[in-house]
Amino acid sequence: MRNALLIFFLSCFTALAAAQPKGYSPLKNPDAFRHALQQANASKTSVTSDFIQTRHLSLLEDKIISKGQFFFKKENRIRIAYTEPYTYLLVMNGGEIMVQDEQKTSRINTRNSKVMQSVNRIIIDCMSGNVFRNADFSVAAWENSNSYLLSLTPATDAMKKMFDRIDVYLDRKDLDVTRLTMTETGGDFTNMDFKNIRHNTALNDALFKTK
Repeated sequence: MRNALLIFFLSCFTALAAAQPKGYSPLKNPDAFRHALQQANASKTSVTSDFIQTRHLSLLEDKIISKGQFFFKKENRIRIAYTEPYTYLLVMNGGEIMVQDEQKTSRINTRNSKVMQSVNRIIIDCMSGNVFRNADFSVAAWENSNSYLLSLTPATDAMKKMFDRIDVYLDRKDLDVTRLTMTETGGDFTNMDFKNIRHNTALNDALFKTK
C-alpha cells in the first residue's frame, strides 16, 4: 500500500546555485520574502480550490488529465478529492493518511515510515508556507513580475530516489500556491494547477476524518 501511495503522489530553503528558470531572476530580498510568506500564511486558517492535474509520461503521447477539489485546514489537514475522470480521495490529518477509491479504503500511519513522513510533509509545507524549514530539500528561490518560484531539490537519499525536483509557484499578490510541478528521477512530471482559490472558508472537521 505504501508503494501505491507513493505512485499516487508522483502522478497525482536556502538559496543555492541552480540553473535559472526561463523568465525568472534570483530573488532580490530572500529575508523579506520569507517574512511575507510567513505573514500571509499566518492569516489563512483554511484554503479551498479546484485543481487540474496533468501527468506527462515519456512512454505516452497523450497527457493524463484529472480534476478535483482541494481543501487545507490548519493544522496539518489536507483533503484531495479527484472527481474526473474517476473518483479518488486522499485525506491527510497529522500523521494519518486515508486513501479511498471506488473499491476500498486504506489507512496508513506515516509515523511508521520516514519516506511517507517526507511525502506527507511536502504537501503540508507547500500549503502552510514552511518549505524553507524542510530539511529533506534545499530550496532555490526565483521571481518575476507575476509570481515566485521555489525549486526544491532533494537533500536525502530517500527523496532523491523519488524526485529530481519539485517546483512551487506562488502568486505574487497573495502568495497562494498556484502550481506544483513534481519531476521524477526518470524525467516524467506532474503539474497540479490550483484554480478558484478561496481563503478562510469554514470547513467541517468531518472532511478530514481518516477513521
